[in-house]
Amino acid sequence: MIRLVKEKPLGTVGAVITLLLLFTGIFADFLAPYGMNETHMVHRLAPSSARFWLGTDNLGRDVLSRVIFGARISVIVGLSASFLATTISVIMGGVSGYIGGKLDLTVQRIVDSVMCMPGLLLVMIALSAIGLGMWT
Repeated sequence: MIRLVKEKPLGTVGAVITLLLLFTGIFADFLAPYGMNETHMVHRLAPSSARFWLGTDNLGRDVLSRVIFGARISVIVGLSASFLATTISVIMGGVSGYIGGKLDLTVQRIVDSVMCMPGLLLVMIALSAIGLGMWT
């Protein structure tokens, strides 16, 4: 483990950032100083202070609390997308490999055509087809 940290310092930094984001998302209720939608109208648009570390927005909500709760949403969306993509891929690949023949060739060509498209273009096509929302 120590050898891996010494050989790949940037990987270690990435792992630490990922673990911090995951930790923040899981324990958002305990880490956030205020509720996600708790308002303080007296302190609207307040700058950074000891009470509001990142200030408040136009509705008097603490920006730090909203960032912490936003980490939870990011973790949920990321893990859900990864799980869904892995599940679909394993099922498709397993069925295609087991049956073989024309189905295998068809699935292979579909995957090849998706892989040759730039990722950003693929995301833009998917968003235009699905629509905007929290899960897209």
